[in-house]
Amino acid sequence: MLSKLNTVGNWYQSDSESGWFFDEITFDQEAIASFSELDLEIQFQAHSALVKTGKNHAYIPSNYFLYALKLQPLAQLLNLYMDVFGKLKGNLSSCELAELIASPTITNLITNKLDQYSRDNFFAVLGDKSARLAAKSIINGSGDDTKLRNSDDFVRSILLKAIPVPDASSEMLGKVIYAFSQSISAFEVLANKYSMNIPYLFQSDSGDDLLFQILSTLGWQGKLDSIIEQGTAWGEIEDAFRSATTPVVGNANYVDDPVHYSEVKMEYYFIKKGLLTTPDSINMVSDLVSKLWLNMQLIRKDAEFLFCSSARSTSDLAPFLLGSSGTAKNGTNKIYYGAPGTGKSHTINNQTSDRTKVVTVFHPDTQYNDFVGALKPRMSGSDITYEFRPGPFTKALLLALNKPEEHFQLIIEEINRAPAAAVFGELFQLLDRKEGGRSQYTIDAADPDMLGYINTHLNSESIDKLYIPENLSLLATMNSSDQAVMPLDTAFKRRWSFEYLKIDFKNPEVPRQTLTLKTADSSDWNISWVDFADTRCSSFSIPLPSNSYLHPAEQYFNDAVGPKRPKSLPIICFPDGIS
Repeated sequence: MLSKLNTVGNWYQSDSESGWFFDEITFDQEAIASFSELDLEIQFQAHSALVKTGKNHAYIPSNYFLYALKLQPLAQLLNLYMDVFGKLKGNLSSCELAELIASPTITNLITNKLDQYSRDNFFAVLGDKSARLAAKSIINGSGDDTKLRNSDDFVRSILLKAIPVPDASSEMLGKVIYAFSQSISAFEVLANKYSMNIPYLFQSDSGDDLLFQILSTLGWQGKLDSIIEQGTAWGEIEDAFRSATTPVVGNANYVDDPVHYSEVKMEYYFIKKGLLTTPDSINMVSDLVSKLWLNMQLIRKDAEFLFCSSARSTSDLAPFLLGSSGTAKNGTNKIYYGAPGTGKSHTINNQTSDRTKVVTVFHPDTQYNDFVGALKPRMSGSDITYEFRPGPFTKALLLALNKPEEHFQLIIEEINRAPAAAVFGELFQLLDRKEGGRSQYTIDAADPDMLGYINTHLNSESIDKLYIPENLSLLATMNSSDQAVMPLDTAFKRRWSFEYLKIDFKNPEVPRQTLTLKTADSSDWNISWVDFADTRCSSFSIPLPSNSYLHPAEQYFNDAVGPKRPKSLPIICFPDGIS
């Protein structure tokens, strides 16, 4: 079924800014081998690619490839449109095609095979610019001068209208997105390896709208036919779908537009409203969807519904999903980073409970024994004995192992103020996670006293290998601005997802103090910190005193323009600070 193109395009045009903050990805050998098969001349580096088109070329960041994941549903729908157009193009001349688009009532065997809803949408997209996101036309000229635009160019122009990328940067991006839509094998590798690096595929404040988006996409992929063949139930949900012979639902309990058309039954299918109202119903529908769309999950975060990778960080997603064994899953490793005062700790605190978290702070002297635990002396009467004292990691691990039905968080504040890789030691290997969140690998405990302590305090069977269970997430904060912090190596960073938090100057908690500067006439010049820091790429001048003291900034201008004393100091402000 050909759904309304503008409806799908609006999913992206109305998406929040956070939906486009992609994590950086690294191209490994599997990805490079697969992506090299794309219909592009491309050379890969670790975090970027050189793409050539004729005599021109462009370096693009690895994040560009994630647009192909984000726009997958729109690209799939466009491919369905172009399949029909391709059949017409093979049977009609350019002039005949233009005439058919201008007068859709003309009889044609190819378009007559379409259902009514698809036929109307098909001709609307080709003939009406407003029905294709104001993108380019497929027809150029008129009469004997009628020419067809290149189909690839037509599709790319629609894709690029859906995303918030300026035209000057979009041509190569359009080529990358379109190339992935034409290569099933390359796209599967992209999805399997990097789906976790986009915040979500779909987002809506309405559960009905989100489910409509998901099921429409599954319908284009042909994955709803097997369900509909068995009737209108979906799993344990009775009457989840309603069928009708026309694209009008005729029932207020179902979403207005159809999610699928069955060519076998010649019926439209509509999804029931209100299927995502409780945590239990969200989990149930998510499980049903995940059987059709592998490695994806449907969750609710505050007032928003999200459809995202099941491997994506879920520390801020509630409720945590439960596996068939009743174990909380989707444990993850996530670092929140940004300048001081952006609310990193506040964000984590709002997403976690004191009952389910263990908190520690890294500092330059933090060592492995502080993090994991160590054998330490204690007084027993008049004697000195030694016993293992658990560190925050061991405490969090025991909580998660003893209560698998709950999700726990180990929170590390200021993770880059210590040499993080050294502090983690052999636990570094446990940060790789399988689907569901459990460690990909297990290791032998370097400290037998640690393993003995864990087994002594376990409520279940003892363990002989260390691993991070699926119900334990590691959340951290990182100040990316200070110079006194330690760098995180690439091998360590790749095992974490990252979320950037910028300063929100509308937040009333941002300091409102006033900065007072002296002017040349010794009067005060006042500006609030918020106005000073939030000035966007504008400039102003601060008058400099006319005494004999040479400010370092004045010396800079003197060195640059000669010994001519400036009368004012120009200041340029950027989003999160000044330079």
